[in-house]
Amino acid sequence: MEARALQDPYRAVIQCFNRYGVQYVVVGMAGINYYANTPAQTFATIDYDLFIDPTIRNVTHVLQCLKRLKFTIGTAEGPLESQEVRRLVKDRRTLVATTHEGVAIELLLAISGYVFSEIARDAATFTVRGVPVKVGRLTKLLRSKKLAGRSKDRQFLRRYQSLLQNED
Repeated sequence: MEARALQDPYRAVIQCFNRYGVQYVVVGMAGINYYANTPAQTFATIDYDLFIDPTIRNVTHVLQCLKRLKFTIGTAEGPLESQEVRRLVKDRRTLVATTHEGVAIELLLAISGYVFSEIARDAATFTVRGVPVKVGRLTKLLRSKKLAGRSKDRQFLRRYQSLLQNED
């Protein structure tokens, strides 16, 4: 059996976003994982969270890139209709993009505690196989999780704190 090179579907999305000037920052667990020093410091997540600048022009560029990459795009209510973009931006609704292989990306137009410019202003840049990736600062990502106040975020923060203490 011949080994195949693994393709990183998120890298392709980021590469397209960079090429077309999409304003984005990786957030959530996906963003936090960029700061891991060892594999033991990473956390499993079923999607890749991207905070995107909530303007009609930027969201339109996002949708164009994802369609080129064969993603299906929708909201919690179902498939996205092109005429919904203006309302979606106004309401700051989350988009979900998926592929038939099960790759999932959440496109967030709002996050707890911050507006896009505050996250983007001091975002770190990581390079993944030659592609620059903008990632929110770890302190802001952790604070956003705390401010969200969801049970799963509180559990993560306790586990994350315990992990850091055990490494000292």
